Amino acid sequence: MQREVLKLAQELRAASGHEAADMYIGNVKIVDVYTESIFAGSLVIKNGKIVAINPDWPVEAKVVLDGKGRFAVPGFMDAHIHIEPTLLSPEALASVIVPWGTTTLFADPMEIANVAGLAGVEALLNNIDELPYRIYIQVSSRVPTAPGLETTGGVLGVGEVSELLDSNISASLGELDPSKILSVKEEYLAKIISARNKGKVTNGHAIGLSWNKLNVYAAAGLSDDHESVTYEELFERLRLGIKALIREGSTERNVEALVKGVVEHNLPIENLLFCTDDKHVNDIAREGHISYNVQKSIQLGLDPIKAIKMATINIAKHFRVDHLLGALTPGRMQIFFSSTTCRRLNLPW
Repeated sequence: MQREVLKLAQELRAASGHEAADMYIGNVKIVDVYTESIFAGSLVIKNGKIVAINPDWPVEAKVVLDGKGRFAVPGFMDAHIHIEPTLLSPEALASVIVPWGTTTLFADPMEIANVAGLAGVEALLNNIDELPYRIYIQVSSRVPTAPGLETTGGVLGVGEVSELLDSNISASLGELDPSKILSVKEEYLAKIISARNKGKVTNGHAIGLSWNKLNVYAAAGLSDDHESVTYEELFERLRLGIKALIREGSTERNVEALVKGVVEHNLPIENLLFCTDDKHVNDIAREGHISYNVQKSIQLGLDPIKAIKMATINIAKHFRVDHLLGALTPGRMQIFFSSTTCRRLNLPW
């Protein structure tokens, strides 16, 4: 606690010009996801956080950078990913996703958990503090996935799930398929209650559900779904308060159909998020990661800043970390600063 107090005191002194900042980036065009505008400005950074924007006093900083008129954009986030299907370790994955602007993953480690249980999850995340991006975990809720029909190497029961949910790197309870909810299986309801009691959201997997079954799903507290393949499915989920994750992976490619509907119907985007779910490393390297979702949506007619919001602040708000991430505002971490990525995205600025 005392260490955190001292760091915050440093940040406030730097924000007021009474202590040297770690970095000052001037001459940038800041993409503001709150007002959906772009303005010329500068950023003051201390302890890895933005502490001031456009100060009108002379800034002293250890590192001073000239942004040369480039765009400063919040780092992209993936609202639902399984790292294992990329065929890379989290460390190796950095070299593929970070150049495309992804700086945060919300990852469900259900594959390795099914193979090796809690020890497997811990091994996957062993070097999490050394990564050049952030990982929050969606605590796997169905390990094994099909009890009684498979032999797995690991089990995450209510106790193990509750333990993982207590971690400060957990963001949610991982995806629950309809069979666990519609049949009212108490083990999974207990996991939902555990997440709810710890202030964590619960991820859904509402593939092919009718309106009546979606009602049951929503009543259980499932807060999002990445399985919409038609605009009508997406719209139904939104009507029931279930946020819609628009997915573009290697096999499930839903951006074109869903975003076309969003643009055609002028649908508000505040409850729309981007994810990849399962995307192979070769596809990421060739076409991009969440950057692909953003670029494709812009090509389909979605306003560029709205597309960026779906990859940043919307996701941060959903997982209740918007006090830390998702925008270029004081107190937030994680900026992404690159004219190269803006060119890759074909942003019309």
